[in-house]
Amino acid sequence: MRIPLNPELLGNLIEQGFTYVLVNVTNGLSNDTIDITMVPIRYKPELNKLPEGYETFYRITREPMQLACGVDSSNIFIEYHTMDKTITSNDIFEDRYFRMSEDFFRQVLDSLEDYAVITTDKNGDINSWNSGAERVLGYKEEEIIGRCAEVFFTPEDVAAGVPEHELNTSIKNGRAVDERYHVRKDDSRFWGSGLVFPLYDEQRQHRGYTKIMRNLREQEQANGRGL
Repeated sequence: MRIPLNPELLGNLIEQGFTYVLVNVTNGLSNDTIDITMVPIRYKPELNKLPEGYETFYRITREPMQLACGVDSSNIFIEYHTMDKTITSNDIFEDRYFRMSEDFFRQVLDSLEDYAVITTDKNGDINSWNSGAERVLGYKEEEIIGRCAEVFFTPEDVAAGVPEHELNTSIKNGRAVDERYHVRKDDSRFWGSGLVFPLYDEQRQHRGYTKIMRNLREQEQANGRGL
């Protein structure tokens, strides 16, 4: 059974103890898309001993998080029948399968050590902050809660109205891509890539925004591609 990946499903897989996903990439239905199928596993595989049909693997708290949040236009799926034959379609689509406690959701966010995950109110004032955000941006949670997210933008971007444009774009298009220089607590700059999504309550009333961001230069250096 293959179903589309989404953030709720990803959180459930992490809760169940899956740590990596095997990855298969094929051409999609059109020339502009590809299908990415992932099979969650609980152990780290050896790259030169992957099962037939799988080209690589990801740590489940890294690339799959970005894919689940719609970083690209590819079709992303989780394959279930090869992962766990005890899971049925009724399990997948039952509401309680996706239900996460506030404490567990916080653990999921804090496990994303390479990602800053930030939420704000409708004015852009910060109201939640994960440990990855402290690592990427340098502020402790108690230092940043209540401050405007403009603090992460360069002065020239603030003057040009970039923060407001980003929020407005996310409302209009459902998300906004954010790749630009950002500013840490110590005033140093880094090239960050991220996404902004509007947040709505059960009545579809707009309540704020979520921003997910990663330090691209740091990741390139970690992979041996940086300067």
